[in-house]
Amino acid sequence: MAELLFIATTVFVAYVLFEVVGSSKKESSSTQLPASKPDSNPTPAATSAEEVSTVAEIAKPVSKESTKVETKTAKTSPAKPKKAPTKKVEPQTPADSLKNPKTGEVAKVPGNYAFAKRWIKDALVEEGLLDKVYKNNELDDDVTAKIQEALQQLKAMKKYQ
Repeated sequence: MAELLFIATTVFVAYVLFEVVGSSKKESSSTQLPASKPDSNPTPAATSAEEVSTVAEIAKPVSKESTKVETKTAKTSPAKPKKAPTKKVEPQTPADSLKNPKTGEVAKVPGNYAFAKRWIKDALVEEGLLDKVYKNNELDDDVTAKIQEALQQLKAMKKYQ
């Protein structure tokens, strides 16, 4: 019975929130005047002398000199900067990351050997920095210190940068 009461209360709260948010959107849209609604008092056509004179000034033809200047500026385009030939540069991996030379995968240097990716553990063995890939139950303080030194040496190798 308590579950049904909880579900009913949750549905009611959701409905109230839906209505409140929906009504606030309706109110904000109704306060704005729609652009397509015509005015009830349309303005009369331009009949005064001042309005006619401003329309006449706007309609005057432009002098030939100003049109020549405009056409010159329109024809001349800004000089496009030439692109210098770029060398293909490989993106450098961040200092705290290692790059798998076989696949190109980039992974962060793990703080804990247990969380290192498999290819990092294999690379430590391939490079001769460690004797074997250690299991989590084989890790102790001496082995962990040895692994951290090996990880730093692996990080310094250009092959893995």
